[in-house]
Amino acid sequence: MTSGDLPGGYDGGVMQFVRTSEDPRIGAMLEMLRELSRCEDPRQVLRILSRGIVNLGGERGYISLSLRDLAPGQYRITRKYPSFTEAAFAEQEHDPWTHRERLPICEGGLLGRIIATGEPIVINELEVPDDPVLGDFLTGFGSLVAIPLFDEGQPLNWAVMLFGAPHYELGRPLEEAIMRANLVGGTVKQKHLIRQLSRANSHIRREMQRIADIQRALLPSQLPAIPNAALAASYETFDQAGGDMYDVIPLGGPLHVGRDTSADADGRYAVMIGDVSGHGPSAAVMMAMLHAILRAYPRRPESPGEVLEHANMHLTVKNIEQTFITAFLAFYDPATRELTYARAGHPPPLLMGPRPGTIELLDEVGEIPLGIFTHVHYRIAQRTLEPGQTLALYTDGITEARDADGRMFELDGILTALRDCSGEPHCVIANVRDHLRRFEAGHRPHDDQTLLAFQVLNPTDPTTPAMEAP
Repeated sequence: MTSGDLPGGYDGGVMQFVRTSEDPRIGAMLEMLRELSRCEDPRQVLRILSRGIVNLGGERGYISLSLRDLAPGQYRITRKYPSFTEAAFAEQEHDPWTHRERLPICEGGLLGRIIATGEPIVINELEVPDDPVLGDFLTGFGSLVAIPLFDEGQPLNWAVMLFGAPHYELGRPLEEAIMRANLVGGTVKQKHLIRQLSRANSHIRREMQRIADIQRALLPSQLPAIPNAALAASYETFDQAGGDMYDVIPLGGPLHVGRDTSADADGRYAVMIGDVSGHGPSAAVMMAMLHAILRAYPRRPESPGEVLEHANMHLTVKNIEQTFITAFLAFYDPATRELTYARAGHPPPLLMGPRPGTIELLDEVGEIPLGIFTHVHYRIAQRTLEPGQTLALYTDGITEARDADGRMFELDGILTALRDCSGEPHCVIANVRDHLRRFEAGHRPHDDQTLLAFQVLNPTDPTTPAMEAP
């Protein structure tokens, strides 16, 4: 080691600065610690440590034991090296963490007597020519140091180091060995847990993506072409999977998925938007349940109120606590332009007039959300729509979106966005999304955000194709 001033020209006066890194042992230890801080695999940790231990103290033998989930007196030999070198480690490299149960369970022998003590053991003048468990493995070693490695207060693992010299010095070297072995054991366990968490997170992400793909498959792949009407939709999830849904389907007989309703369609269309409380996979599962319940309605529906009552009964029977669904369901007849609707706790849609700036809430009826109480009567209301009027449906992820200061977008944000809108569905979607993004200013949404716009056209107007916003 040499002394001198600190870098940067600092004048230490009478103080003397010793450069410890010039000591070969300190340098070797620092290099080992740098490598350990970068590695992720517990086997890589042991490989680095094996090289570091040889550099610091020379070759030696090594045995590691595990007592985890075993009866008293039993142990598994997880590693056994006659020479604790990197080459020996590579030759016997295996993963004792993934398939621990495949390792044989041992009892007795010198190792059994050691672990029974529960404390560090030093054996000098070692002479064990034929051990019932190790055989002649200990032949040629003169001393042994066994160190318990504690996990949650219990010696669940042991490190046994073997030396050629017949005596091992007690005192500070032993203290350092005990501390070093336990720190190494903690590092290996930490890396193993990190690897397990990484694998679990990867699995969760894959499953989340599968749930998201399934949920999106339940949404309309293409909005139907309703006579003298135009449609547009926007669907964005807070997480990979969300709890919002929308649907527009022709009404016919039973609404079974895949059923060709063209033969018995009555000319009406069902328009729906819904939102499960919360978000993420559980909300996506609940929305899939609602989708299945609605599509399996057993007869030709007369009103949206009876369909919501049917869905509510099935959801409450399942008794899924702390979960409910808000929904708006309307039946629209293009021949008469009559809109019949019911509302289950969902924010009331906006009805835009033919002239810009004319907007009203469709809030004549509205009962509690689905899935709370079994017997709920969902009333219906009717409105004859005029050409040029637009129905704008949304979920509360729009109105409850927040800016960086915590203020909510609210209904006023939607009204402002629609104030100068022509009423064309793509204009409704684009204006609301544009105002919302500027309001959030990069602040991440906390809920799913869904919009559905439906406009009645004059019979003489060219039909605008349905559109789904990305």
